[in-house]
Amino acid sequence: MSRYMSRYSYGNGNGNDERRNSMKYNNGAGKEYIITAEVYEEIKKTIGSRNPEQGGILGSSDGVHIDHYYFDSMAARTPGSYSMDVVSLNREIHRWNDNDIRLVGVIHSHPRGYTSPSEGDLETAQNIIEKLDVGGEFFTPIVQVSPKLDGQIEIHPHTIRRTVEVVPQRMKIEEKTAEEKREEQMLKERAAKSPNRFKRINSSLPEEVMAEKKIICVGCGGSRSYLESAARCGVGMFVLIDGDKVEDTNIATQGAYISEIGKYKTEVIKERILDINPEAKVICINSYLSNEMTDGEFIKLTGLTEGKKENTLLCGCTDNFYAQDRCAQLSLKYGVPYLAAQIFPGGTGNEVIFTYPGLTESCPRCMLESRYRKELENRSEGTGSSEGGAVWITEYLNAVKLETTLKLLCYDEEKTVYYHKLDEMKDRNYLMTRYREELKAPAFTPIEGLKETEKDLSFPYVTVAIGQTKECDCPLCGGTGNLKSLYGKIADTRKISEKRGIA
Repeated sequence: MSRYMSRYSYGNGNGNDERRNSMKYNNGAGKEYIITAEVYEEIKKTIGSRNPEQGGILGSSDGVHIDHYYFDSMAARTPGSYSMDVVSLNREIHRWNDNDIRLVGVIHSHPRGYTSPSEGDLETAQNIIEKLDVGGEFFTPIVQVSPKLDGQIEIHPHTIRRTVEVVPQRMKIEEKTAEEKREEQMLKERAAKSPNRFKRINSSLPEEVMAEKKIICVGCGGSRSYLESAARCGVGMFVLIDGDKVEDTNIATQGAYISEIGKYKTEVIKERILDINPEAKVICINSYLSNEMTDGEFIKLTGLTEGKKENTLLCGCTDNFYAQDRCAQLSLKYGVPYLAAQIFPGGTGNEVIFTYPGLTESCPRCMLESRYRKELENRSEGTGSSEGGAVWITEYLNAVKLETTLKLLCYDEEKTVYYHKLDEMKDRNYLMTRYREELKAPAFTPIEGLKETEKDLSFPYVTVAIGQTKECDCPLCGGTGNLKSLYGKIADTRKISEKRGIA
């Protein structure tokens, strides 16, 4: 392969020189190339994340799909030129030839505004056409990268022919990878096998209603059965956020399996959800909700503000105190229902809190102010340990979470059995469950009295809805009593409000 140089005459604004002026431009489009999604993503990751004058070679296994790409990482570059590393590229081309992959083009990036092949591009293409079997023409797409170098690119397709013609090249980019296509086909086959999967619950949870509901779950390990059960209720959209991978300790407490160890928790849950409802949409975000993620990025990743607010539930099910606080703030900032849950140390009990803007008066901070003060004073990150809690305790909690979820998501849905059922709990939006007598709380005092008078009754597992009132000096909501009034008023949820009112 010949040495390749891309040269520019920046003074005239279009990169032309005498040789370039002699090129013939043909307005007739050549055949269409189809760039696979996998190749496109690799181009974005390499050329799209670096300054202009980066390049690589393109290959095709069938003459139509560009399904192979090799980034020229060893090339010599200047701000206005790109010189191929001929040795490494020839080595790759020989490997391609041995596997019936045909070299069809060179892709490279130009500075902003230079979207056509340069004189150097023409010279190189002509040398390649003469020396290699490329069918008398060579695909030479030009890339324009974003000034942010964030992988966003524009591809301007051209083909250079033996006759010194530059031809506009028809090109399209596939949106789905081969793996995504296989998964889509598999899901279609699954859906065809189970057309009646929601038939038995359709009278209480109509399929067309539930398909519009979305659960965004931050912290997914212990919520696995909750999410799977929500899918069995017809919930149509899930966003799963968790940076953890399955460990062997999760087998006894989170319903995980040995075969899943080392895989992201989000991915294995997604697999189970789609095996329940192939038509569900599941987005996996394999990272933690940390301060590195801005509110804007959270919105973009989760689609939190898309559609009716009442159709989305944001769940804070992480054991990180700051991430859980942030979930609460995000729900208030964007006006969506919220649910949070945790198991108490030793598995003695659990709690579920929830808010519904315009209905519940107390915000999460109102309900948990004593815990906030303790955590902020100690500067700890955990919300407590569930060490010692067997898996059935997690399952019990998930059942309470799901019942509450259906009341939240279906509050205004007249066709469901949960229509306005939340009214009964609007001022009792803190649920506590006791599994063992060791859990002492004032909420269980009336039950202790019943045990004394009702000899034929016992209460081994009790869930109580505890009355809540807004806190006038709440640092988060200011005790407004109207959570809708907070919509859009929280500047940055990465900060915990320390003073009265919105920080």
